[in-house]
This record gives sequence, C-alpha cells and structure tokens, in this order.
Amino acid sequence: MSISRLQNAVLLIHKPEGLTSFETVARVRKLIQIKKVGHSGTLDKFASGLLILCTGWATKLTRFFLESNKEYIAVVQLGITTDTGDGEGEIIEKKSFEGITAEDFSAAAGHFKGEQMQLPPRYSALKVKGSRASDRARNGELVELERRRIFIYAIESLESDPGLGRFTIKVRCSKGTYIRSLARDIGERLGTGAYLAGLVRTQSGIFPLEQAVTLEELEQYLTGMEIEKNFILEPAEALRDFNRITVGSEVVPRIFNGAWFQIEETTDIEYRDEEKKRFLILDMEKNLIAIADVDIDKWHITYLNVFNNQLI
Repeated sequence: MSISRLQNAVLLIHKPEGLTSFETVARVRKLIQIKKVGHSGTLDKFASGLLILCTGWATKLTRFFLESNKEYIAVVQLGITTDTGDGEGEIIEKKSFEGITAEDFSAAAGHFKGEQMQLPPRYSALKVKGSRASDRARNGELVELERRRIFIYAIESLESDPGLGRFTIKVRCSKGTYIRSLARDIGERLGTGAYLAGLVRTQSGIFPLEQAVTLEELEQYLTGMEIEKNFILEPAEALRDFNRITVGSEVVPRIFNGAWFQIEETTDIEYRDEEKKRFLILDMEKNLIAIADVDIDKWHITYLNVFNNQLI
C-alpha cells in the first residue's frame, strides 16, 4: 500500500446509511491523513451508495463528476406523505393505497420518463438567498423553489409488494434529479401520496458502485491488505471518457500561464466522443495539465482548469 497513491487522486467510496456526505468525507480525510478532500454529488444521510471523492489538487475535478448522469435503486412507500419526502421527516398526510397494483404503480412511474420540469423538495441543499433551503424550512420559513429541467432516461420496476404499498425501482437520470421528488410525484399521480423509503446510488457517470470501497475496506487497504477493487484513480483515468490533446514539453509552461497554443504544436488529438468539445490536455508523459473546451475547426480554446502544481 502506498499512501502517495491517495494524494491528488479520485476515490470511489461506498457511503453507508446513517452518515451524511460531509461526515463520510471527514472519516476518509482522517483515515488517509490528507487535508484537502472534496466530494462531487451529495447523498442524503438515509441513503447509501457511490460517493466520488477527490483529493489534493484533484478537488478541482469535482464539478465534472457533478455533471454526470446517475443511477439509483429506490424504494417508494405509498400512502404516506412527509415534509422532507423521506422517512426521516414528519408525516403530514396519510391516504389509503388499497387496490393499487404493481401494474398501476409501473404505469404511474413510467409517466415520468423523459424530460420534465421537476420541483425540488423543500428540504434540500439548494441555496435560497444564500442559505440552504433545508435550513430555511427548518426555521419555519415558507420556502419557494423553482422547477428545474431534468431528464429521466429509464425507470424499471424491480420488486413490488402491493399489500404493503412498497415498490422498488431502478432509475437512470440526469444530474439535478431528486429521487425524493420523483417518489412524491408518483404518489401524487396515484392519489395515495408517497415518500422515499430507501435509496442507493448504484452508478455515477462511468463508475459503478461495485468499484467503490466501504470505509472498512479503505481502512483495511491502509493497513496493507490487498483490496481487489480499482477504487483509486489518477485524474486522467477518472476522466477517460473525455477527448484528449497531447502537447510537447515546450508548450506546457505557456498553458500553465493560460496562453493558447497552435494546433501545429500538438502531438496527438484523440476523440473519445466526437460530439463533445471538452478535452483533457496532456503532456508527453500523459500527465493532466489542463481541461478545456476546444473548437477544433476554428481552433478556439477555452480553459476550464489549469493544473499548475506551482499554483496549488
């Protein structure tokens, strides 16, 4: 085990139920003894699943993982509406779900597939006039949030218990989708009300939950035990679905200063997705030195991040 591998890296962590994302980051920070650790994409305390952490200067990458699509397994409980949209909130309404079949539930859930304007829950981390909506709501304020455009790519029914009004679904969705809101909306469509009784994030972007380690496994790794999971990623590896431009060593200092370079000064241009203009810019040793949006035809470069170690 090399502790240096954990510095300036992307870590895939399986967040347990009962810990907030902040508490999970604090646990990891204490275990690996690296001060600068950030996460990309909050998971509710009651939820579990994949949490992508970045350390050192790689914390600058968190925004790119936030943009990724997500996959969840969610448990929806009909008949009860809570103020938070999950099981930790106060019950505000109860209704009968008698007669609701698995087919009824699947049809109601399927209605939400595709693009839509979703209303986030009042108890969320979204900022309202500089403060979290959840903090304002807990202070008794009437929080008004705007609907946000999201996209649900697929909703698949996994398990059904109509007698208990409990249904398990798999959801693939865009960034910014609130599964608590989805559960609420399904309940409203069925006329029964509903809350989110369980949630596991099973995928974020290209990373599956199976690749992540638990906090216990991370601790074992740090004691020298071999862990058969590729949970520590170099920044360029973590962004392997980005297009790539490689430049010669004489160009690197100019990029560190935010200056452009000519297409003739590149040694290689590799497309991973020809529809996207986002590129990793690498040196000859394949070290990540910048991320930029590049219009190849017009050769216009917009730097998003420059990773000059001297400035970090």
